[in-house]
Parts: sequence; C-alpha cells; structure tokens
Amino acid sequence: MRSQLYSKGIMQILDKFLKLRSFVNQVESRLDSGLVYGVSFNEFVIMRALVAADSEGMRRSDLAATVGLSVSGLTRALQPLEKLGYVERRDALVDARERRVALSKTAAALYSDIEANVLSRLADRADEITKITAD
Repeated sequence: MRSQLYSKGIMQILDKFLKLRSFVNQVESRLDSGLVYGVSFNEFVIMRALVAADSEGMRRSDLAATVGLSVSGLTRALQPLEKLGYVERRDALVDARERRVALSKTAAALYSDIEANVLSRLADRADEITKITAD
C-alpha cells in the first residue's frame, strides 16, 4: 500500500514536471520570436547574468554554470551577442591569462528595454504560469 502511494505521488510529480517543461519550451519558443533589439530569450538570460556581474564581467566557466550551459555551448551562444556588439571579451585585471565576458555599454543601455519586453510577454502568460505551478 505504501509503495502504491509513493508511486502515485512520484507519478504526480512527474506529470507536473513534464507539463512545466512543455510550458517552458512553448514560452521560450514564443519569446524567441521577436524580442526587441534582435535578442533571443537565451541571449537575454546571458545578458541578465552579466548585468549582475561586476564591472570585470564573468569568467566563461562561471557564466556557463550560471545560465545552465556547457562552456562550449556558451561560446556558441555568445557569438550573436558579440556580433551585435552586446558583449565583449576582457582580460582579467589580476591574471591576464584569464578571459572574461562583460556586457558592453551599448547592451547595458538597452538592457532595461529588453527586460521590460520579456516581462511584458511573461505577464501575458501569468495565469498559465500560476495554474501550472499551483499545487
């Protein structure tokens, strides 16, 4: 009996997790179609992490861990942001061998507009987010 209850509870958690995963994929897909200034949702996530970093920026490995990518995945994800002039590579002040990534002044000036665009789009889905995350 106990294992059936446990199993039922785990299945409910799995079902909720899969619904949430599907929902996140749908929302990210819609967010990717036309954020302001040509930024994708994943690029926004990277920019958001860099906004929180200090003026030296972040090491690629730390940034990758923060946004949930491998270092090679992050390197590929940074390429469009570098082409747009939104991120720049910097040498660390302490160790010149260490390369860092920082938000450019251009991106810092645009960031609040991009964030407002993301928040607006998420607000449109607030009811769905509340429903899917409710117990």
